[in-house]
Amino acid sequence: MTTRLLDIKFAELNPTLRVLSDAGVTTSDFDWIRGKANAEKVAAFLREARGLADQNPFAISVDETLKRLSLSNIHKVLGFDLEEAVMRLAQTAPEWPKGNHAFRSLRIRGGEAQEGVAKTFEAHFTCTKKEFGEKSTYHWEHLRSDKDRLRLLNGNDTHKPVVEWATLDLDANRGRKSIEAVRGKLSLADEGLAFTWLFPEYVKAIDYEKNPAFFLAGYELNVPGRGVGPWRRVPCVYWDRDGGRVCLSACLHGGGGVDFSVPLLRE
Repeated sequence: MTTRLLDIKFAELNPTLRVLSDAGVTTSDFDWIRGKANAEKVAAFLREARGLADQNPFAISVDETLKRLSLSNIHKVLGFDLEEAVMRLAQTAPEWPKGNHAFRSLRIRGGEAQEGVAKTFEAHFTCTKKEFGEKSTYHWEHLRSDKDRLRLLNGNDTHKPVVEWATLDLDANRGRKSIEAVRGKLSLADEGLAFTWLFPEYVKAIDYEKNPAFFLAGYELNVPGRGVGPWRRVPCVYWDRDGGRVCLSACLHGGGGVDFSVPLLRE
């Protein structure tokens, strides 16, 4: 698991600074690093020097993933056997995928058809609130999980209970003409909700440039009485940098731009 510099032990901090100082790093160098985007240049150089240029800085181990799954208590809500799931996942884990924004995550679903779609959505949102805190979680009031509001792009009949690995590309489809033009059977739905609480470090690092927010284009959202036709919105996850909170909202499916991606599952 990657540890942030802010979390380095104090006993290790002074030796680290001393090594840098002995190597000729000065306070002027640190002033430069604090400049816009310069820290990213330094981080990229360090990863390349260590042979990690194509690796995701938010990567976590299989054990850490399963620990987060266990601590979430989602098994109590969705009704699956946690011990069996953890044992099976430990035996079937794929390698961490290549790519700076590639992740090895989980698909966790409970129930079947529409009832399962709603139950799964609410379970993941509960886990998100548990991870980030009630006051640090925003949920758009019109993003509801009932059958008249939320459905899977692939059809609610495809929803079956499952706990399995899912690999995804969080940098996919930036700079698109529209969400509608790039979404398809591999677009994230509840997998994106699971990702949100499994990888809070990434969510808090969303800066809309290097690390994009993302759409859950495997869902379709209907919001009656809001001036547009039915099923024209797509849920999204983003980070409110000013308020310091994770946000679940939605946008019209015509949205372009590069600050949000439309992630895909890798087959």
